[in-house]
Amino acid sequence: MTELLRFLGALWRAIVGAAADALEWVRKPGSKLKVVCAVLAFGCLVSGLTAYEREQRIEDLNAQVVKVKADWRAYAERLQADVEDRDRRLAEVAATLRAEAEKLKLLQAQSAEALRALAGKIEASEKDAASWKARYEQRPDTCKAALELLDSACPALKGY
Repeated sequence: MTELLRFLGALWRAIVGAAADALEWVRKPGSKLKVVCAVLAFGCLVSGLTAYEREQRIEDLNAQVVKVKADWRAYAERLQADVEDRDRRLAEVAATLRAEAEKLKLLQAQSAEALRALAGKIEASEKDAASWKARYEQRPDTCKAALELLDSACPALKGY
């Protein structure tokens, strides 16, 4: 940093010294060529400094463009990774849902089979109950008498 400052100081001194020498040379009586040369030299100096400043701006803008492109690429890669991760998780969820749907179908089939079996058992028990009731209604008088004796002997068991 100090070398740069020394260089800039020396450059400034050289410019000021050259300008002072040129001004002294121009002050001496002489031709108009000196004035034209001095004006052209000053114009070249201003033009050179302006071009240098513009070049610095262009370099800064180029650096910003490179940084923005790098940031954009990183952002795009991160978004792509996020999309791939989301797709992977969605595929896992879909596979899990398909497996659960298969389990549900299996359970539904088992449930339907259990309901059919239960309906068959209910129907058989209803037939059995109807058959028992018919036999009970047709019991002989001796059985009725025995049940009445049992009812009087064990009032707690009455009503069967």
